Amino acid sequence: MVQPTSKTLARSGTGSSSSARSVLPPMTPTSSRYWDRDSGTSRSSISTSSALNASSLKHNSDDGYKSASSSRDEKSEGLCGLRNIGNTCFMNSVIQCLSHTQELTRFLRSHHGSRSSATKDQQILHEFAKLIQEMWTSNVHTVTPMELKRAFSTKHRMYSDYNQQDAQEFLRFFLDSLHSALNSGVKGETLNIDDNLSDNKKADLTWEWYTRHENSLVRDLFVGQLKSTLKCTTCGNTSVTFDPFWDLSVPLPSSSRCKLEACLDLFIREEVLDGDEMPTCAKCKTRRKCTKSFTIQRFPKYLVIHLKRFSETRWSKLSNIVEFPTSDSELNMGSYGANSNSNVHYSLYAISNHMGSTAGGHYVALCKHPVSRKWHEFNDNIVSEALSENHLVSSSAYILFYERT
Repeated sequence: MVQPTSKTLARSGTGSSSSARSVLPPMTPTSSRYWDRDSGTSRSSISTSSALNASSLKHNSDDGYKSASSSRDEKSEGLCGLRNIGNTCFMNSVIQCLSHTQELTRFLRSHHGSRSSATKDQQILHEFAKLIQEMWTSNVHTVTPMELKRAFSTKHRMYSDYNQQDAQEFLRFFLDSLHSALNSGVKGETLNIDDNLSDNKKADLTWEWYTRHENSLVRDLFVGQLKSTLKCTTCGNTSVTFDPFWDLSVPLPSSSRCKLEACLDLFIREEVLDGDEMPTCAKCKTRRKCTKSFTIQRFPKYLVIHLKRFSETRWSKLSNIVEFPTSDSELNMGSYGANSNSNVHYSLYAISNHMGSTAGGHYVALCKHPVSRKWHEFNDNIVSEALSENHLVSSSAYILFYERT
């Protein structure tokens, strides 16, 4: 077999990488929990009943947002701004997008934890649930996320000041903390897979192993599985690996205007590993020039696509207009799947926009209300009237949130 080299994949923010693609789960200040990238240690976790997670997903898609209030109230719940408490527009934008992630908010609205004797991650979950519950209360128009910011900064010290941060990087840290707070997985089991099995069987066994270690509602909603195929150009030997991903960080082509499909094509394109990047071929018993390609083995319920507008050093920003699907079920990811002839449809429900440059900018969120089905702009504490779909595509689009239909 060809042994793939481990490459640190790019994140927008302070990190650096030589790769144009990012499939890693959230990177944290402590060791990673993900077997295929780093051999991290387990963290403290809260034992959350799988029955609670399962039951929270059985309701009608709008039930979590509805109460005994009138239809008018139902359509206004959640139209709540977040006060900027000092360069926190990046956080406000992401929170609004997560607030409109229906199954996550449904769970959080019924979650009643406690901060006493809790881990830092559980404190973050507790404050986030309190914030969501307040945001989705009738006649609440603006709230201040100070306690959530404080709890998050206690765990992630880089957010303890009031400097502007990258929204996608914050999203990864934030989802990682929510997952860690809810994770009831069991550590310690070693993964052993017979090389003679089919790729799909290997993928299933790898996923089952992963889900036993990483078991939470957050994982259920946001994590997919990526298939990486490595081929030796000398002997033709191939090997496959299967990695979890929390988002797809896709490069932008050089053209000033393109479709999202062009970005996804760049993400899955075959790349050549040569020179210092050459892996060792187990069959040739030496380092060989290889090709590497990606496909999606397992699609998540909620697909997050990060448009890589910033350079690795964040010295420049791309202002390309990426035309992405905005209508219900318009995005078909089937052609990017590891198994052909599949139709995998997604509907857009939220966008995190970054306006400005690397020298200074501002984040806002565009979100589709789950009851009224109308789009609104969330600019910190200001919530706009309904927007037309024609206003969604712009050069400011930075993170796209899609729900599988």
